[in-house]
Amino acid sequence: MKKLSLLAVFLIVFLLEFSCSRKDEFSYADQWNRFETKLTKRTKSFQSYEQFEPKLGDIQLVTFRSDSLELQGLLNTKNIDSLVKKPVIVYFHGGFALSYEAMERTKAFTDAGYIVFAPSYRGENGNSGYFELFMGEVKDAKAAINWISKQQFTDADNIYVFGWSVGGGIALNLALHDDTPVKLGGSNAGIYDLELINSWATEDDYIVFPYDHNDELENYFRLPLYNLENMARPHFTYVGEEDDFDLIRAEYDSLYPEGNTKLKLTKVKGDHVSSLSIAIDKFIREIHAAEK
Repeated sequence: MKKLSLLAVFLIVFLLEFSCSRKDEFSYADQWNRFETKLTKRTKSFQSYEQFEPKLGDIQLVTFRSDSLELQGLLNTKNIDSLVKKPVIVYFHGGFALSYEAMERTKAFTDAGYIVFAPSYRGENGNSGYFELFMGEVKDAKAAINWISKQQFTDADNIYVFGWSVGGGIALNLALHDDTPVKLGGSNAGIYDLELINSWATEDDYIVFPYDHNDELENYFRLPLYNLENMARPHFTYVGEEDDFDLIRAEYDSLYPEGNTKLKLTKVKGDHVSSLSIAIDKFIREIHAAEK
């Protein structure tokens, strides 16, 4: 996250003014739900994936629907009790495919007694649909939350979301949506800006970029960093001190000098990977505080 260009600053001002002009008429979630992305490439996720077993230990393969799509998810059944409704963590994986490794990263949630559900998204893991980069995937995340909220073992008043890396971006995006039954959200990394989007679109040979990165509204509805005044609930983002925390903090402070958002941005030890376990432990403490 280097210093923003004049073009990027102009775009940010435009986006903020657009948001302010519409917020009395529609909530951000209303605006987002009305927006239809225009994909320049209709392609699957470029990340390789493994085929899931119907059941592997405590991990059960489930399916849920998002729009007209049937998508896969992994449900940790260890803490499920048919006689007791329990709180749930919906975990949004890093990268661009769901794996059993993602479930291993959630062990601290399971050990703390929570049911853990991790969805995959359209265009990945052999699912129908196309890769959209923070648009259709957010729809799928919302559908996953709604699906788990209706299960007989779920305490629907205590659903929490947490994401890592790319999943952190999805979790933060959901903090702007007032139409999902989420009590509290958290993430480890996942704060993305225009500079990163531009580099992914023009310089990264790994990511197959699916939309016009110069389109202001396409970026507006994918980058929550520039929309944090629209947050529907508090969200805790933890960033490793070796994962550009200071640059992220500086950019946040330049956009919101009065700090008038519901984002709680916290520095933790470690890099992009090693900070995850620390972030999860801290978020569990926030959940416990919210449950009191």
